[in-house]
Amino acid sequence: MIFQRKKVAAALACIVGAGGAMAASGALAQAVNPDVPSNTRPEARPDIRVEVTGSNIKRVEGEGALPVQIITREQIEKTGATTVPELLQTVSAISSVNAVSLASAVGAATFSAQTASLRGLGGQFTLVLLNGHRIEGFPGEIQGVAGVNLASIPFDAIERVEILKDGASAIYGSDAIAGVINFITRNDYTGAEVTAYGAVPTRSGGGNRYEATGSFGFGDLAKDRYNFFGSVSYQQQEPLEQRARDFSNTSLRPSIGLVAISSNTNPGLVPAFNGNGFSGVVTNVNGPAHLAGPNECGHNSFFNDPNITATVGCYYDPSSQPGVLMINKDKLWNAYGKGTFQINQDWQAYAELNYSHDETGSVIQPSPVSSIFPFGDHKQFSGAITIQPNSPYYPHEVAAQFGLDGTPLGVRWRTYDNGLRDKTDTNEHGSIYTGVKGSAWGWDWDGTLYYNTGKTIEHTNGGYFDYRILQPLLNSGQINFFGPNTPAVIAMEQAANINADLVDTEAKSYGVDFKGSGEIYKLPAGPLSLAFGGDFRRETLSQTFNDAIKGGFVAGYGGSFADVSGSRDQEAGFLEVNVPIVKTLEMDAAVRYDHYSDFGGTTNPKVSLRWQPTRTLLVRGSWGEGFVAPSLFQLEQPPIGSVTPAGTSDPIRCPVTGLIGIDCKTQFGVTFGGNPNLKPQESEQTSFGVVWEPIPNSSISVDWFKLNVKNFIQDGIQVSTLLANEAKFPGFITRGPVDPNFPNLPGPITDISQLQLNLGSVKIEGLDLEMHYRAPEQSWGRLSFGLSGTYYTKYDTSSPVDGSFSSQVGTAYGAPNTGVIPRWKHYATMTWDFGPWSTTLANTYQTSYTDVLTDYFGNLRTVGSLSLWDLQTTYSGFKNWKLTLGVKNLFDTNPPASNQANVFIVGFDPSYYDPRARFIYGSVNYRFK
Repeated sequence: MIFQRKKVAAALACIVGAGGAMAASGALAQAVNPDVPSNTRPEARPDIRVEVTGSNIKRVEGEGALPVQIITREQIEKTGATTVPELLQTVSAISSVNAVSLASAVGAATFSAQTASLRGLGGQFTLVLLNGHRIEGFPGEIQGVAGVNLASIPFDAIERVEILKDGASAIYGSDAIAGVINFITRNDYTGAEVTAYGAVPTRSGGGNRYEATGSFGFGDLAKDRYNFFGSVSYQQQEPLEQRARDFSNTSLRPSIGLVAISSNTNPGLVPAFNGNGFSGVVTNVNGPAHLAGPNECGHNSFFNDPNITATVGCYYDPSSQPGVLMINKDKLWNAYGKGTFQINQDWQAYAELNYSHDETGSVIQPSPVSSIFPFGDHKQFSGAITIQPNSPYYPHEVAAQFGLDGTPLGVRWRTYDNGLRDKTDTNEHGSIYTGVKGSAWGWDWDGTLYYNTGKTIEHTNGGYFDYRILQPLLNSGQINFFGPNTPAVIAMEQAANINADLVDTEAKSYGVDFKGSGEIYKLPAGPLSLAFGGDFRRETLSQTFNDAIKGGFVAGYGGSFADVSGSRDQEAGFLEVNVPIVKTLEMDAAVRYDHYSDFGGTTNPKVSLRWQPTRTLLVRGSWGEGFVAPSLFQLEQPPIGSVTPAGTSDPIRCPVTGLIGIDCKTQFGVTFGGNPNLKPQESEQTSFGVVWEPIPNSSISVDWFKLNVKNFIQDGIQVSTLLANEAKFPGFITRGPVDPNFPNLPGPITDISQLQLNLGSVKIEGLDLEMHYRAPEQSWGRLSFGLSGTYYTKYDTSSPVDGSFSSQVGTAYGAPNTGVIPRWKHYATMTWDFGPWSTTLANTYQTSYTDVLTDYFGNLRTVGSLSLWDLQTTYSGFKNWKLTLGVKNLFDTNPPASNQANVFIVGFDPSYYDPRARFIYGSVNYRFK
């Protein structure tokens, strides 16, 4: 989709040749969201025209040509959500890819980011706005993690959320392929209010949550010519251990195919030698060293199924360990302020500031050390630890039983002496927007200067160490791998710990945007409306890593990292026109050109139609193209080394040479990194929908969507695919010189490229459904009903080998960014209002899907459906007070069991389930008049 003259010409011809203006929104607009009284909505004032997400042309707010889900402040409060991630869990169009669950970031190298993922495509495909302005992307971006960190959104300041479920690159540029989430804050607010909130799970083990917020506003724009609104909030999430829940307290569930245990144990495990050695945990806790029995496993668990483990004995079960977290401890501060000054009747000046400071502390199991885990760049150093016969802790009697006494023994161990791996991620975000808007010459104008910055620092508090320092001590014979060590020895081990800032990243963007809109011609069906504008932006990224982590020497950190530094400029211009073809039919057409200094230009058109044949029926449709620019990280990351998993073999050389450690059962070098030649990820989307008001105060909308995406940016092609299809991917596998002993074979593998590249496509189709009804008021009160759901008919991904497509609907970890794509997901509510009382019963539901791995017998297994019920009651009968009491997960439903082991939390999928299970919450709100 790089700049194409034909597409631009066609789009402009469509815009210029159509002519027309907006049709009146009609009474149907009043039925869009009947849960909210009409006198609180702008469309109740026909003289007020506002800008709606998905268009730059102001109009009387109502149902438009694009599917926009609006969540009002009242509806937000009824969900019981106190954070943006909790709120977005109720949006059916958001799948669990890069999910927003409390537990989704535990143990992962994501620097505690939580991002939103419309259509299951990942955070980088979902544009997040605050009052129509872009928010800085997450500065800690790594492979597979990108997008806006939702902790930066000032939740208490939100007036409503507008979710555009259609591509919008023609309006907003990059990142809007899957849609747009626009958080709109309170405006012209006066008064003050404070709220205290607390939530306590009904099961023991922790997970409490507390919050305090305050909002205030003063000044009347009409009388005082100014208004200032501000809000501050503090949230504290207490941690929850994995062992505290029966659905997550073990990593061994053989009946469902979950075997996520480890042979790196404490006390240590001695693996077999040459097929005639012994395997098992050796312990001297209860006397002379001997093979551990069922009650002598120390930090491990005893398993007696030889079909699951290499031998009957002790293996490490991380989920059962004390201190290993499933929900991180978190402290979040947020401050937001907006000031508006009425310059004259037609013009306003405004300034908006937003700041967030989020500290997230995660704790996982101690690091494993053994020959299984090499270290260093390209993992060139063996992590092996060996106990020599002259060590006082050598298990002579046990070794003698197997004829190995006097032989150096390799040990697999877990470093409890160094502590649990404990780190704190501090994410800060700040933004400033200032500008002028108003009317002149019959047009509306808006110009904004903005500055965004995001900063991430990761500090290790214990359990992470420099293996260059620790390994010689482990091999010195002074360490007791099979029992407790003395305080002096433990002190020597902990001297290798690195308690420091290992990661320091910062991203900035700043620039100016402007736009104007107005009516340019009167046509028989109404005025022809036009909008145009531009955007000029500069982005910078800096990621700096501690020298030890750059070298790959920090055990338990997943490999080496490299500093990243880059910047780029971006300029854009857009044009949009709204044309009334006849009184009941209008067309909106837009085209936008974006140019980036590092990869070039891209042009994206969009056309939508809105037909309202009757007051109660609306038919709409759209077509457009979109793009996601490669990020600075994807373009600028230097090459870094790693290795393939242990036991990898060369399918060409190994069957002939049989050289173990060279061609067979070995590890080959791998190179990860960015790619300056990346192209934008491109899309084409189509939608068609109907909105119907069958009876007053009701609405039903059904929208069909189709989204095709190509040029996905991925971290290379899977190693197994490359090895099996080397001839189809020339240049990805590097080989050394031909071995004279095997002249007919290519040379040994020296490196496998995993540099980022444009690869693969996705084809998505489905239906979005929304239903709302507000019953007439009765003597006993008033009932309201609402439902929003998404049904996928297609979610196909392509194979890099032959380009063929396979369905991922109803599967786990099949989408490009990994996640769950349920066939159907919905959020439904029923509310009863009676005087000062309001009670809401809500249901969140998603269908079953195929699990990641097969079961114990090698069969595909199904992860069951999930249905959760919430109940909330609010009383506002006391002057200036509002009291709320609620229960989330009313029936204390466990998540369906899953054998996924892609994240540290196992037994279920944490991307869409809150492991607090049932919890009771309450809040007290007081408003100062």
